[in-house]
Amino acid sequence: MKSCSNHALLTNHLEKMKQVVLRIEDAAFEKFMGMVDLCPMVEVLNVCDSGDKKLTIDRYVALAISEMRHDLAFKNPCDYAYLMVAMNQSVVKGLPFFYTPKDFIDYMRQSDFDNLPGRTTIYDTIGKVKGKYPDWTFTDTPKASEALRRKNLVKRFLSAFMRAQSRVSDAFSDNMR
Repeated sequence: MKSCSNHALLTNHLEKMKQVVLRIEDAAFEKFMGMVDLCPMVEVLNVCDSGDKKLTIDRYVALAISEMRHDLAFKNPCDYAYLMVAMNQSVVKGLPFFYTPKDFIDYMRQSDFDNLPGRTTIYDTIGKVKGKYPDWTFTDTPKASEALRRKNLVKRFLSAFMRAQSRVSDAFSDNMR
């Protein structure tokens, strides 16, 4: 029960925060970071060179999917398709968009993931998803528990994605000290 209340507090806290992306000249960076350190209500999530944003997001995605694979979250090969649909629906701003199942598979392979479903499996699965997450319905009319499991895959991904962001920002903070 305690973890549920902690999750609710964290969710409430995150909802009250805004994310700001800034571009700072190298000469002003250290002075700016010094000012940020003076404000306890500001949290630095990430610092990257201007061309690194896509690489940073790709890293979070790879870490999140690795965690899910480690936890055996993917019960069926088609489960990856639900992540593709969610990413295409921008469940997190900045996630890549995939025009075809092949694009998604290629993206996953860039992160060295193996044992992926084929294009047909993904194509057939995304065709069964209707609506916008989290209000998805499925044309193959699964049992309520299966529909919930499919939606929960995306919740697990989002949680793992946020943990990946946090781990990377914590590592960055440790290196700044």
